[in-house]
Amino acid sequence: MKKIGSWVSILSISMVLAACGQDNANESNASTAEETQVETLDVALDTPEKVEKGEKVTFSATVTQGEEKVDDADEVMFEVWKEGSKEDSEMIEASHDGEGVYTAEKELDDAGKYFVQSHVTARDLHTMPKNEMMVGSEEEAASETDEHAHEHESDVSIHLMKPEEIKANEDVSFMAHLQKDEEALTGADVRFEISKVDEEKAEWVDAEEMKDGEYEGTTSFKEAGDYTVTIHVENDEGLHEHTEESVTITE
Repeated sequence: MKKIGSWVSILSISMVLAACGQDNANESNASTAEETQVETLDVALDTPEKVEKGEKVTFSATVTQGEEKVDDADEVMFEVWKEGSKEDSEMIEASHDGEGVYTAEKELDDAGKYFVQSHVTARDLHTMPKNEMMVGSEEEAASETDEHAHEHESDVSIHLMKPEEIKANEDVSFMAHLQKDEEALTGADVRFEISKVDEEKAEWVDAEEMKDGEYEGTTSFKEAGDYTVTIHVENDEGLHEHTEESVTITE
């Protein structure tokens, strides 16, 4: 009977130690999960709702991560285009004013509805909120309406990240950031169509989704010169969008 009691005691102690070990493991896993959880990148885009023709406009983006103001963003750009003319958009580099605030100025001489989208890349995260802005009066805008003014404005945003300098015969990675209704667009089929200016032949590069809304493809250029990179985006819901970017390859 004493032996049985001893075995029962040993078994009880083993069970208690195992339970403690499991609790510690659960606590450790929970702690690790909390440590690896990354705060989202928040961008407060500030643009006026209405301005006069020819007035210099200031665009502002305040970048935060949790309670911290982000002063080390890798890139902050403002993309500006008139309604119906997304293909003619202009990218303006922002200056850092401190306290997480990045600004840029632009003078708009044509009346009409405009879109301003901030492209912010920081701490391996990317976000691109968009605002609308009216330039001039509705009467002025109506008198300056062109044939593109009533074209559909896509709710898909595409932003291509590329190296500042690209050399021939060296591997280069292109990263396309995609958003739909200001949410990361996931599960899309993304391809880069690359062609040299004034040449019809094109190379197609499949992109892989590295994380939500970020698609990367790698290629190389055999010759220096000016190229066009067209980003094609499709999905199973019938989406088909594309946009073009110009790149220059050096020797």
